[in-house]
Amino acid sequence: MTIQFFPGSTDPVAFRAALRLYPARYRRERGDELSAVFADSTAEGGKLATAREVLDLGAYGLRMRTGLTSSSTAGRLLALAAPLVAGAVAGLGLTRVLHDATGQAPDWMWAMPDRAAQVPFHAWYYGALLVPLLLVGAVLTGRWRLARTAAVALAAVGALGVALAVLAQPDVWLMLNKSCEATPQLFAGLLFALAPHELLRRRPTWSDRALVLAAAAGGGLVLVAEDFYSSWVLMDGKAGAALVLVPLLTLLFVARDRLVPAAMGLAVLPLTLMFSLFRIWQSIGGVWRLLPVVGLALVATMLAAGLLHRDTGAGGRRSLA
Repeated sequence: MTIQFFPGSTDPVAFRAALRLYPARYRRERGDELSAVFADSTAEGGKLATAREVLDLGAYGLRMRTGLTSSSTAGRLLALAAPLVAGAVAGLGLTRVLHDATGQAPDWMWAMPDRAAQVPFHAWYYGALLVPLLLVGAVLTGRWRLARTAAVALAAVGALGVALAVLAQPDVWLMLNKSCEATPQLFAGLLFALAPHELLRRRPTWSDRALVLAAAAGGGLVLVAEDFYSSWVLMDGKAGAALVLVPLLTLLFVARDRLVPAAMGLAVLPLTLMFSLFRIWQSIGGVWRLLPVVGLALVATMLAAGLLHRDTGAGGRRSLA
């Protein structure tokens, strides 16, 4: 099909690139309509407005490709899990800092092998506390645009922590161990940012706020259960398996369209996934023995993904409570 460009369309090349992110059938059926809307919305705007429209258009195309729209089961699940994961990662960060402030933090935590890494390390460490607090504050007050910005910043903080672990740690074991401390921020930020924003545009109820605060308490309890990433718990593979398998199993509630318990399990996974896999790897004695566990987790994830990609129509907005 040939897309018809209308007068005022200032950047057909960018529009075509964004349109290719949509499923082929959608492009055939709605391509001309999207072109007309794009031309109308960018006719009076400059390059910045055009770039913003292209990004919005392409982002929604990716959502359609991945099934993360407001009308899909996956999109509705993410929208329910997003406030909970904000609370959980904030509780984790606050509990970590309070624990370390009591003098319980190990000395090597501050003794970075490379002095040049100390400044970005402290930026990650305190960013892992302050950005989640900003995120959860925005969620509790219903300021969703600020919350999405904070979620992107949180993912960047997590990426910085992972990069520091890769670049600054002297061996693979320490690299993996320290990466586990940064991946909760990375995964939580990405999960929140992927939630359909149109499902988050509502004022939270007091019940919603109570659940977010309960999730914050739960995030702290998860960190306590992981003994603050202590190496003493690394040989307890059964506990590590429970902390990742139980949240995965809650996704089976999606099959009965019970999204709230599934959202609770999904909110826990960013906090437990990497450290639990690391614990299992340590307890069973090597990468090759870990492969069957990873395989089972992948099968479970694929089954859950099949359930999540069911299209449930309009869906509507559902409160956490």
